[in-house]
Amino acid sequence: MRTLSFTLFVSLVASGAMAAPQPKLTPALCKADLKVWSGSKTETLTIEQITTRMNEMVACADEAHHHHNSDKKMRAYLDEFYRTHSELADRAFDFIVSHDLQAQFYEEKNGVSSESASSRADEKP
Repeated sequence: MRTLSFTLFVSLVASGAMAAPQPKLTPALCKADLKVWSGSKTETLTIEQITTRMNEMVACADEAHHHHNSDKKMRAYLDEFYRTHSELADRAFDFIVSHDLQAQFYEEKNGVSSESASSRADEKP
C-alpha cells in the first residue's frame, strides 16, 4: 500500500510539472541537452531546474516520436525524464517523512490512515 500511495503522490507532482508551457525545441537542442544532462548529477538541482528538465525531455521525446519515428531517441529522452523525475520523487518522499506527514498523506490521498494501510499490507498472503 505504501508503494501505491507513493506512486499516487509522484503522479500528482509530475502532472503539476507537466502543466508548464513547453519551450520551442529543436532536435539539435534536445540532443545537446540530453548529452549534458544525462552525464550530470540531479542531487544539486533546484525544483525549478528539475521541472524544466522533465518538461523538456518529455517534449523532446514527443518530437522524436512524432517527427523522426526514432524509438531509440525517444527512449533516451524518456530515460532522462524518469531519472530526473526520480530525484523529484525522492525529495518529495523525504519531505513527507522528515516533516512526519505520512499519516496525513495516507488519509488525504487514500482515504485511510497509515495504520490501516500498514495493517492491510500485513494481511496480504
